[in-house]
Amino acid sequence: MLIIIRTTRRRYAVRHDDVAALRVVARAEDLHRQDVAGRPYVGVELGPLLDPADRSDAQRRHALIVPLRRRNVALLVDAVDTLIEHAAPQPLPSLLRDRLRPPWAIGAVLINDQLVVQLDIREVARSALLL
Repeated sequence: MLIIIRTTRRRYAVRHDDVAALRVVARAEDLHRQDVAGRPYVGVELGPLLDPADRSDAQRRHALIVPLRRRNVALLVDAVDTLIEHAAPQPLPSLLRDRLRPPWAIGAVLINDQLVVQLDIREVARSALLL
């Protein structure tokens, strides 16, 4: 199952199994609370992380909570479009995949005649912790 998310400029697909929760937040400061295990959330804007020109000025955001070993990363997006149950993402060809740095894009899926890039959201979250 895939979740289709939207930043200001683009749409992406992520695996539903890699996201622990979806939350609506009014401000990024709302993410500095702790989860039930006492681990703090690290909030990161997904758009500018992937493309510096993809900045949002939306007041309400959606947070994709991605659990990692010691912390939860909340990746902020403008919207969660839909859940696709029977998607057939195609892996990126090895020639293209080997040239991507960082290797966040893992495939693509065709949705309503539009190609949507599938992200390895756990790898994106790991990289966000290093910023």
